[in-house]
Amino acid sequence: MPENLDTIGAHLKAKRLKGNKTQAFVASLFSVDVKTINNWEKNKTKTIAAKYYPKIVEFLTYCPLEKPPTTFAEKIKLHRLYLGLNQKQFAKFLNISLDSIANWGNGEKPSKRMVKKLKR
Repeated sequence: MPENLDTIGAHLKAKRLKGNKTQAFVASLFSVDVKTINNWEKNKTKTIAAKYYPKIVEFLTYCPLEKPPTTFAEKIKLHRLYLGLNQKQFAKFLNISLDSIANWGNGEKPSKRMVKKLKR
């Protein structure tokens, strides 16, 4: 069992071992191969694709991100990941430009009009 749950892979491994599940079982939940789960657990994957986050949260039954979001950029990213969308998909979902999403990720604040749209 991992001592520190400092990566998403460590969270997945801890949950898998606690539930006495195999990597093959977990791989089937995410529709990936065993090597992918092994890479996630060993932190060999730089980033896990956004499309897997909803299933990760469902499997773990909690959000494995290190700390609660405090900035607008962190909140937008968390919401996007909960939906399982990459930036391009999220921009399409909101019917806005990809540049807007990227700018928010870089710390720019949205316009007042956009804030109203996001609250809906």
